[in-house]
Amino acid sequence: MPDGGTGIRPPVRVVVVGAGFSGLAAASVLAGAGAQVAVLEARDRVGGRVLTRRLADGTALDLGAQWIGPTQDRMAALVAEHALTTFPSASVGAATVLWDGRRRDAPPDSAHRLVALLDADAAEVDPAAPWRAARAAEWDRTTLGGWLAEVAADPVSARYVGRLLAGGLLAADPAEVSLLQLLFYLRSGGGSGLLLAMAGGAQQDRIVGGPAALAERMAAALPPGSVVTGTPVRAIGHDDAGVVAYTDGGLHRADAAVVALAPALAGRIGYDPPLPALRDGLTQRMPMGAALKVHAVYPEPFWRADGLSGVSTAAEGPVTETVDNGVPGSSRGVLTAFAYGGEARELRRMSPQRRRAALVDALVAIVGPAAARPDEVVEYDWSADEWTRGCFCGALTPGSWAGYGPELRRPTGRVHWAGTETATRWAGYLEGAVLAGERAAAEVLAAHA
Repeated sequence: MPDGGTGIRPPVRVVVVGAGFSGLAAASVLAGAGAQVAVLEARDRVGGRVLTRRLADGTALDLGAQWIGPTQDRMAALVAEHALTTFPSASVGAATVLWDGRRRDAPPDSAHRLVALLDADAAEVDPAAPWRAARAAEWDRTTLGGWLAEVAADPVSARYVGRLLAGGLLAADPAEVSLLQLLFYLRSGGGSGLLLAMAGGAQQDRIVGGPAALAERMAAALPPGSVVTGTPVRAIGHDDAGVVAYTDGGLHRADAAVVALAPALAGRIGYDPPLPALRDGLTQRMPMGAALKVHAVYPEPFWRADGLSGVSTAAEGPVTETVDNGVPGSSRGVLTAFAYGGEARELRRMSPQRRRAALVDALVAIVGPAAARPDEVVEYDWSADEWTRGCFCGALTPGSWAGYGPELRRPTGRVHWAGTETATRWAGYLEGAVLAGERAAAEVLAAHA
């Protein structure tokens, strides 16, 4: 960068596209290093895939990402840095497993053996380069559903583990996910034990006020005027001299850009010159997951009196899993249900009345007849959100890791890529989003400062 003959280098100017956790983390690092940062956010709020809604009585419902847990050190540090606190997720009592039409306290050993086999294979995967694993080609052309059909002891075990892992982790059907994609995800999150557990796992803690409160404080800590909401970036011009981000309200010139969006959304931006063929191909082969998250709100958490935790998993039916999502300070019970993949798509095709009835019937099967009478049923469809188009995250389609995986983090000239999909640790989680944003910011500072 020229210094005008003064010997003093002007600060690097960076446009960050997206004010989710990844974009905010990138902006924080850049601003802390003295860079001039403009964070351009399409929504009228910050936070990306987190959204907290309060009911009339103040009960908070997290409609998007909500949990943090052990080994998610950056999120824990940010919570402390911004003077927020956490509380443990409600999980006291017996879990429920719906298995072949019967209720159980736990899945049988046949399911545990399948998950253990997958954890063992995941140990062979480098999350920074999954395509380099010795069996990467085989794993990438094999879907999780195909593998389960060959290895599982029975169809119910195959169906249950497929729903639990492809659905619960990637919001997809087992036939839509390659074995390599799942193994990468398991390794990135430290294994199934951490990924699936409540206490001691990724669902252990929640943030008081919701993750949205943390996103708002991260944004407020940036230099005044840094974050501009309601400003979608329509196109990015880039060359050796710098970048230009084009919005409906004008253009923003900078030395570099960090695009902190899921690849599927990053691919909807126009680029001049166009993205390299492999990077563009990546954006076409990493669709967002299909998840439906629904909160059923009751006068009280009645299942606790019955000795139930509200935590459940199911081998069949429209709902794959539930959790008790009550919050301290509220006497109301919140039972949150998740549907994934094909089940989520089928529920979306229903009228609101039919969908509510189907979901409430599923809850009755899990915690008993009192579930038939919720005060409210609150849902948010991230797949219909223009600036998200699905949750939890994007996942590469079967057969795509070797050809396109190396493009996930590789900069395109002065355009750098962030977002939780690009993380090598805790990909798909808020922790991964933060780590990815900080990594992209470090790249910009090393290349352009």
